[in-house]
Amino acid sequence: MAKARFTSILTATEGLNNTVDPARLSYDLKSGVTELSQAVNVDIDKSGRSSRRLGRTLKNVNAAAHGFVHGEVCLFVSGTILYKMKPDYTVVALRSDLTENARMRYFPIADRIYYTNENEKGYILKGQDNVWEKGNYTAPEGSVSVYSDPPKCHIVGWFAGRLLVATGNTIFASEPSFYGVFDLFNNHRLVPNTITMLQPTTQGLWVGTSTQLIFYRGTKWEEVRREPKADYGVLEGSDVWCPGEKRGVGNRSLLITTPQGICACEEDGSFNNLTYNKLTFPSGRYASATMAGNRYLVLIEP
Repeated sequence: MAKARFTSILTATEGLNNTVDPARLSYDLKSGVTELSQAVNVDIDKSGRSSRRLGRTLKNVNAAAHGFVHGEVCLFVSGTILYKMKPDYTVVALRSDLTENARMRYFPIADRIYYTNENEKGYILKGQDNVWEKGNYTAPEGSVSVYSDPPKCHIVGWFAGRLLVATGNTIFASEPSFYGVFDLFNNHRLVPNTITMLQPTTQGLWVGTSTQLIFYRGTKWEEVRREPKADYGVLEGSDVWCPGEKRGVGNRSLLITTPQGICACEEDGSFNNLTYNKLTFPSGRYASATMAGNRYLVLIEP
């Protein structure tokens, strides 16, 4: 009598691959390890085990958008109000005159969190909203520059002691250590298309646009050199720093989502597409992303 022979159907998975016909996915008959053509509400651990994603519990009834977390500070927008959420999930209104549906972006610098939505701007300090403006600035002796408040902008960042803002395809830099004071004529740089990301490193500045990824190499704003890295753009809001130990590398990495896949941008300006030829993404202009444990989670807005 013939002996029964068992074949492993699915013991583990290498992850998602939606770039090929499902019938052509890689599959190991001996081990039962395969790729997935679809994965809905599924988590995959380091061993390749797949499990159903955990559910959700309602903590607050406020409609929430444009969230941001830095340390113990959690900010979000609901309608025209900027809120701070406390650890017990109660909320405090910080500002109530925002333009409805305007996308909010944030950047933490020291003990402040700067924010902008292209219409309104400000910064949070010690749980309070503050006006972000030039104030009583005294120009250096002999200066002939004209100094201005921060211009209207859709992205805020920081580099080499200067606060950076982006409006359209232009990056403006503040005066060193004076984050509300801008010489708009002399301290700006142009890029080919709409800016979607500003992220500093110890060796330069990563700039994402709607069509390109660029690294500005150097440690001084006046001396950085432009190095194009990819001829595809960065989805605005998809940039998140990942600690090195979570990727098994020495330094932290900036994870981003592009139309060509999820990519890692390193401190030294090197660049790697982590999912090239593995994943195709729905078209979108905006994203929201975070690190949850060892996972990079990204939601794409069509």
